[in-house]
Amino acid sequence: MADTTELGPALSRLIDEPDPPRGPRCTVGVVLDTLDEKTAAKVREVLDNPAVTATRIADTLTDGGHRVQAPAVARHRRRSTSSGCRCPR
Repeated sequence: MADTTELGPALSRLIDEPDPPRGPRCTVGVVLDTLDEKTAAKVREVLDNPAVTATRIADTLTDGGHRVQAPAVARHRRRSTSSGCRCPR
């Protein structure tokens, strides 16, 4: 059996000392930050609805003056996963 006495503190350091953000900010997160609360809440509601495709969301946001591509929407939907964006859940 492996010695795990240092594993707990090491895992705690991951939380206490997170990695700095890498690369550009998520496009969807930037758009959400620019919207009023009511509109941002509606966008979040649509993002959380799997029946609405990423393409339709991206097209609607782009038509509304916020240039977003479908892959960015799909990545944002996977936030808090290893293959998703870094926006908070």
